[in-house]
Amino acid sequence: MVAWARHTKADSVDCSVPPLSLPWSNITVSANGVAVTRGIELGIGTPNQIFSLRPSTILNNTRIANVLDCGSAANTSCVGGKGGVFDSSKSSTFVVSLKNRWNGSAADTETATGAYVYFNDVIDFQANGTVLGYPLVENSDLVSGPEAGLPLGQNSSFLAAVTKAKLAPSSVWGLDAGDRSLTPRDGTLVVGGYDTSRFVGNLTTFPLGNWTQQPCPLQVVVTDVWYLAPDSPTRDSLFEGNSNSMVACVEPFQQRFTFLPSMVERFALWTRYNDSYPSLTFPVDSSPPGALEIRLDNGYVTTIPNDHLFTPKRGSDENGHYVVTNSSIVETGIEYNVDKTDAGVRPILGGLFLTFNYLVVDYDSDQFHMASMVQRTPGSSASITASCTPSPTTAGSNTNSSQTITSHANGSSRAAAIGGGTAGAVAGFAAIAVLCYCLVRKRRQVRQRPEQKQTEEIFDPVTMGPRSPSVVQTPSELALVR
Repeated sequence: MVAWARHTKADSVDCSVPPLSLPWSNITVSANGVAVTRGIELGIGTPNQIFSLRPSTILNNTRIANVLDCGSAANTSCVGGKGGVFDSSKSSTFVVSLKNRWNGSAADTETATGAYVYFNDVIDFQANGTVLGYPLVENSDLVSGPEAGLPLGQNSSFLAAVTKAKLAPSSVWGLDAGDRSLTPRDGTLVVGGYDTSRFVGNLTTFPLGNWTQQPCPLQVVVTDVWYLAPDSPTRDSLFEGNSNSMVACVEPFQQRFTFLPSMVERFALWTRYNDSYPSLTFPVDSSPPGALEIRLDNGYVTTIPNDHLFTPKRGSDENGHYVVTNSSIVETGIEYNVDKTDAGVRPILGGLFLTFNYLVVDYDSDQFHMASMVQRTPGSSASITASCTPSPTTAGSNTNSSQTITSHANGSSRAAAIGGGTAGAVAGFAAIAVLCYCLVRKRRQVRQRPEQKQTEEIFDPVTMGPRSPSVVQTPSELALVR
């Protein structure tokens, strides 16, 4: 192993490595099989403790919740809400670290009310590979709310780790956020490439954002948002007066749209919203018939159809499962924030926007790309294209920078270690790596996970659609909506 802080293209790129493909799906995160959360599955520790994390471009380190935040692992509603909880006493490979000697990213900030534990442990991507000495943060913040998530930021220690460990050829990533409507579909995160079967036409290129405008890397300029009512002879714009554009973050961590409060007020006007109903909800017999159209400054247009914009009212039952809580009410995929000012709101195009747009991000090239999503038929194969520019040190041995790979299960085991931030940590992790490897191999030989039984579809109030099996939604999906 080597000492390592932040990856560079020169020491990480290996174009002979196939892309890493991680499903975004329903994952059981409690031992009794009750709590299921939609996210990217990670197995952390030895033996694995299972997590389901939603991708975030504003996080640079993998943040998870401590089991004590829920009292115990038996509190399945809480465990599901956090996407899994970690008990360090049950991992034989857990190593706590001083923050300034830790091998994660220094880019993330801490809140004044949060409590943070920086540590390293084994992380499993199931059949896709293993990383030893992976940097993690236990995060607990009862005031500002949870921030558990899989980091896809510009200084992501996750992207650095998987490329350094040669589980992915590069830090370029492609994201299919899936569909959480009444006809749900799982998504996929591809690291080191993207899935060409998920979009139609050419990718449209955007520059990375200016953080002085919005605190996020993926920014677009929205020049208009229209509510398209079939009974209206005109296109009803949510902009008013001279306010004809806004800078918005493209962020998969949040599902709903966040628009400026003045825009939400106009949306309420066009949809004839009665504020005696809370938070842009409508009686089912008065459900608005329109759709939403979003236009960017380069002419890129996305339409959110009516059946995705307005969906049945859902909530959590006593077991933490999300179900239809009021069949006489429909809710809207837009945050209701009219109690705030335009200056105090960060516009966000969230997971609902990404349901209709495939996303490819290349931080090393200071740009990202989008294209209209296509609805793939169930059971059809992915077509993963590697995105990798050979570095000067590897170009002589491998000049293949783009390769189409048909999706299949990875039959071979890929395992690698990443180093700590100091020479002392390197020696320690070397010993841990050997121990981890032996333990992981032995446990995998004797351990077989029980087959997960599918249950009836139930509904998720935040992700705007049904899930199967029973799902507990993570509150972290609302962390950006405050």
